Amino acid sequence: MAGRYPGYLAGPAYAVTKHGMGAMTDQLNMEDGVNGIRGCVICPGEVATPILKTRAVPPSDEEIARMLQPEDLGRVVRFVAESPAHLCLNEIVISPTWNRLYVGGADLRMGPELPR
Repeated sequence: MAGRYPGYLAGPAYAVTKHGMGAMTDQLNMEDGVNGIRGCVICPGEVATPILKTRAVPPSDEEIARMLQPEDLGRVVRFVAESPAHLCLNEIVISPTWNRLYVGGADLRMGPELPR
């Protein structure tokens, strides 16, 4: 999601690299689509991977269970890969129905801490 929508969670360095991948994929599709080369940007919301436990305040096990699971993304990647050669899926945005980036999470800092 950091490559598609601004937000505090990812931070500027991570977000700019993801936006850059989107721009690079757009350019690839414009320049090389006529040669049968195609790219797809997949923008997932939070995915339940082990790296979540390394956050300063990790999400709860209950929240992790509601996130996208690795196999969910695997199905999307397979769908893109198996799509007909004449079709280009430029971008896919996928999120869980219970999206912590919208509804909030106990561990999410949704903005800078304000002075008291």
